[in-house]
Amino acid sequence: MSSKKTKGKQRIYIKKIEKDEDRLVTLSKRRNGIYTKLSELAILCGADFAFLGYSGSGKAYTFGSPSFQAVVERFLNGEASSSSSHLQRSVFDAHHKAKIQELCELYNSLVDKAREEEAEEMKAAASVEPLPEDAWWKVDPMAVTDEEERKQLLEKFEGLYEKLCDEVDVRNQREDAAAKN
Repeated sequence: MSSKKTKGKQRIYIKKIEKDEDRLVTLSKRRNGIYTKLSELAILCGADFAFLGYSGSGKAYTFGSPSFQAVVERFLNGEASSSSSHLQRSVFDAHHKAKIQELCELYNSLVDKAREEEAEEMKAAASVEPLPEDAWWKVDPMAVTDEEERKQLLEKFEGLYEKLCDEVDVRNQREDAAAKN
């Protein structure tokens, strides 16, 4: 077996590095690691980041997503939204407007349909002949003495009752269908 040429990855204790050259190398490597992590975090979460650091010699290092300047300006101006959230907001607004337009069209079609049905009902009501004064349903059943005539009157009442029940069912179904739409 050959012995290792390097110590490998080891735990280091956080304290100031004494040698200037070692400090600069560590700063360079760790700065690139921070840039990578911030870039990944910006992509994964859709967040905006600004990173500012100064080396021991006073040199500034910056990183920003989408750019350092844009994030700093947004921070200084107190703006809560970014360009990506503007895009998200505009997509949301477009979807919202399309949904409202769709609902308005549906509403208008339902109103038109209701008006057509109302016009048909008015037309049907106008075409009905006026009822005679001596209509059979106005006759008092107790006043009828003939048994056969009573049976006929009862059959007419039962038929009228069935027609009224059917009409009520049809109207309830229309109302249910209109409520579902």
